[in-house]
Amino acid sequence: AIKNRDNIQAVILASAINHGGRAVNYTAPNPNAQAKVIIEAYNKAKINPRSVSYIEAHGTGTAIGDPVEISGLTKAFREFTEEKQFCPIGSVKSNIGHLEAAAGMAALTKVVLMLQHQELVPSIHSEEENPKINFKNSAFYIQKTCEPWRKPVIVEEEVLVSAPRRAGISA
Repeated sequence: AIKNRDNIQAVILASAINHGGRAVNYTAPNPNAQAKVIIEAYNKAKINPRSVSYIEAHGTGTAIGDPVEISGLTKAFREFTEEKQFCPIGSVKSNIGHLEAAAGMAALTKVVLMLQHQELVPSIHSEEENPKINFKNSAFYIQKTCEPWRKPVIVEEEVLVSAPRRAGISA
Protein backbone atom coordinates (compact mmCIF):
# COMPACT_ATOMS: atom_id res chain seq x y z
CA ALA A 1 0.00 0.00 0.00
CA ILE A 2 2.84 2.42 0.83
CA LYS A 3 4.73 1.49 -2.33
CA ASN A 4 1.58 2.05 -4.42
CA ARG A 5 0.76 5.24 -2.52
CA ASP A 6 -2.63 3.84 -1.55
CA ASN A 7 -4.53 5.51 1.26
CA ILE A 8 -4.10 3.66 4.54
CA GLN A 9 -7.04 4.33 6.85
CA ALA A 10 -6.04 1.95 9.64
CA VAL A 11 -3.46 -0.64 10.60
CA ILE A 12 -4.37 -3.79 12.52
CA LEU A 13 -1.50 -4.39 14.93
CA ALA A 14 -2.70 -7.73 16.31
CA SER A 15 -5.65 -9.99 16.83
CA ALA A 16 -6.34 -12.88 19.13
CA ILE A 17 -9.00 -15.53 19.38
CA ASN A 18 -9.91 -18.11 21.95
CA HIS A 19 -12.80 -20.22 23.09
CA GLY A 20 -14.95 -18.83 25.89
CA GLY A 21 -14.62 -22.03 27.86
CA ARG A 22 -17.06 -22.90 30.59
CA ALA A 23 -19.61 -20.14 31.18
CA VAL A 24 -22.84 -19.51 33.04
CA ASN A 25 -24.84 -20.10 29.86
CA TYR A 26 -24.56 -19.96 26.08
CA THR A 27 -25.24 -16.22 25.84
CA ALA A 28 -22.93 -15.18 28.69
CA PRO A 29 -19.24 -15.76 27.92
CA ASN A 30 -16.55 -16.40 30.51
CA PRO A 31 -15.00 -13.05 31.65
CA ASN A 32 -11.68 -14.72 32.54
CA ALA A 33 -11.36 -16.20 29.05
CA GLN A 34 -12.25 -12.80 27.58
CA ALA A 35 -9.62 -11.05 29.71
CA LYS A 36 -7.01 -13.61 28.66
CA VAL A 37 -7.62 -13.12 24.92
CA ILE A 38 -7.61 -9.31 25.27
CA ILE A 39 -4.28 -9.41 27.14
CA GLU A 40 -2.90 -11.71 24.44
CA ALA A 41 -3.88 -9.22 21.72
CA TYR A 42 -2.23 -6.28 23.51
CA ASN A 43 0.93 -8.29 24.17
CA LYS A 44 1.10 -9.37 20.51
CA ALA A 45 0.63 -5.73 19.44
CA LYS A 46 3.29 -4.65 21.95
CA ILE A 47 1.15 -1.78 23.21
CA ASN A 48 -0.12 -0.73 26.60
CA PRO A 49 -3.93 -0.56 26.69
CA ARG A 50 -3.54 2.82 28.41
CA SER A 51 -2.72 4.15 24.94
CA VAL A 52 -6.05 2.85 23.59
CA SER A 53 -8.51 5.71 23.25
CA TYR A 54 -11.63 3.81 22.15
CA ILE A 55 -13.12 0.32 22.51
CA GLU A 56 -15.74 -0.93 20.08
CA ALA A 57 -17.57 -3.48 22.17
CA HIS A 58 -19.60 -6.48 21.11
CA GLY A 59 -22.30 -5.05 23.40
CA THR A 60 -25.68 -6.38 22.48
CA GLY A 61 -27.70 -4.70 25.19
CA THR A 62 -28.25 -7.89 27.17
CA ALA A 63 -28.53 -7.84 30.95
CA ILE A 64 -26.01 -10.67 31.37
CA GLY A 65 -23.69 -10.56 28.34
CA ASP A 66 -22.73 -6.87 28.47
CA PRO A 67 -21.61 -6.95 32.14
CA VAL A 68 -19.51 -10.05 31.40
CA GLU A 69 -17.86 -8.29 28.45
CA ILE A 70 -17.04 -5.20 30.54
CA SER A 71 -15.76 -7.45 33.32
CA GLY A 72 -13.37 -9.17 30.89
CA LEU A 73 -12.20 -5.86 29.43
CA THR A 74 -11.72 -4.38 32.92
CA LYS A 75 -9.68 -7.39 34.10
CA ALA A 76 -7.47 -7.14 31.01
CA PHE A 77 -6.89 -3.39 31.32
CA ARG A 78 -6.10 -3.72 35.05
CA GLU A 79 -3.16 -5.93 34.13
CA PHE A 80 -1.63 -2.75 32.68
CA THR A 81 -3.19 0.24 34.50
CA GLU A 82 -5.35 1.12 37.49
CA GLU A 83 -6.55 4.36 35.86
CA LYS A 84 -10.30 4.73 35.53
CA GLN A 85 -12.73 6.34 33.11
CA PHE A 86 -10.17 7.23 30.43
CA CYS A 87 -11.41 5.11 27.52
CA PRO A 88 -14.69 5.68 25.68
CA ILE A 89 -16.59 2.56 24.70
CA GLY A 90 -19.44 2.02 22.28
CA SER A 91 -21.16 -0.54 20.11
CA VAL A 92 -22.42 -0.22 16.55
CA LYS A 93 -25.14 -2.75 17.38
CA SER A 94 -27.23 -0.02 19.02
CA ASN A 95 -27.35 1.62 15.58
CA ILE A 96 -27.82 -1.34 13.25
CA GLY A 97 -28.62 -4.41 15.36
CA HIS A 98 -26.66 -7.63 15.67
CA LEU A 99 -25.41 -8.82 12.30
CA GLU A 100 -24.37 -12.31 13.45
CA ALA A 101 -21.34 -13.33 11.33
CA ALA A 102 -20.87 -9.78 10.00
CA ALA A 103 -20.79 -8.17 13.48
CA GLY A 104 -16.99 -7.99 13.56
CA MET A 105 -16.82 -6.38 10.12
CA ALA A 106 -19.45 -3.82 11.12
CA ALA A 107 -17.39 -2.98 14.22
CA LEU A 108 -14.18 -2.69 12.16
CA THR A 109 -15.92 -0.48 9.59
CA LYS A 110 -17.18 1.86 12.32
CA VAL A 111 -13.73 2.15 13.91
CA VAL A 112 -12.00 2.80 10.57
CA LEU A 113 -14.53 5.52 9.72
CA MET A 114 -14.03 7.14 13.13
CA LEU A 115 -10.24 7.05 12.61
CA GLN A 116 -10.62 8.52 9.13
CA HIS A 117 -12.80 11.37 10.37
CA GLN A 118 -11.05 11.70 13.76
CA GLU A 119 -14.47 11.71 15.44
CA LEU A 120 -15.92 9.57 18.21
CA VAL A 121 -19.56 8.81 17.56
CA PRO A 122 -22.18 8.01 20.17
CA SER A 123 -23.79 4.73 20.99
CA ILE A 124 -27.47 5.50 20.68
CA HIS A 125 -30.02 4.28 23.22
CA SER A 126 -27.38 4.42 25.98
CA GLU A 127 -28.93 7.09 28.17
CA GLU A 128 -29.91 4.47 30.74
CA GLU A 129 -26.85 2.41 31.65
CA ASN A 130 -27.03 -1.20 32.73
CA PRO A 131 -27.04 -1.11 36.56
CA LYS A 132 -25.02 -4.36 36.59
CA ILE A 133 -22.03 -2.58 35.02
CA ASN A 134 -19.83 -0.48 37.28
CA PHE A 135 -18.30 1.88 34.72
CA LYS A 136 -16.99 4.21 37.42
CA ASN A 137 -14.66 1.45 38.65
CA SER A 138 -13.43 0.56 35.17
CA ALA A 139 -11.29 2.13 32.48
CA PHE A 140 -14.40 2.84 30.41
CA TYR A 141 -17.26 5.25 29.92
CA ILE A 142 -19.97 5.10 27.28
CA GLN A 143 -19.45 7.47 24.36
CA LYS A 144 -22.77 9.33 24.30
CA THR A 145 -22.00 12.33 22.08
CA CYS A 146 -20.20 13.04 18.83
CA GLU A 147 -16.87 14.72 19.58
CA PRO A 148 -13.34 15.04 18.20
CA TRP A 149 -11.18 11.96 18.77
CA ARG A 150 -8.20 13.41 20.55
CA LYS A 151 -4.90 11.58 20.77
CA PRO A 152 -4.34 10.35 24.33
CA VAL A 153 -1.49 11.79 26.36
CA ILE A 154 0.11 9.02 28.41
CA VAL A 155 3.20 8.46 30.53
CA GLU A 156 5.86 6.27 28.92
CA GLU A 157 9.16 5.80 30.73
CA GLU A 158 8.29 8.74 33.01
CA VAL A 159 7.72 11.10 30.05
CA LEU A 160 4.39 12.47 28.78
CA VAL A 161 3.86 11.45 25.16
CA SER A 162 1.04 11.83 22.67
CA ALA A 163 -0.04 8.36 21.58
CA PRO A 164 -1.66 7.68 18.22
CA ARG A 165 -5.40 7.18 18.03
CA ARG A 166 -5.90 3.51 18.85
CA ALA A 167 -8.99 1.39 19.17
CA GLY A 168 -9.67 -2.11 20.34
CA ILE A 169 -12.51 -4.21 18.99
CA SER A 170 -14.11 -6.76 21.26
CA ALA A 171 -16.11 -9.17 19.15
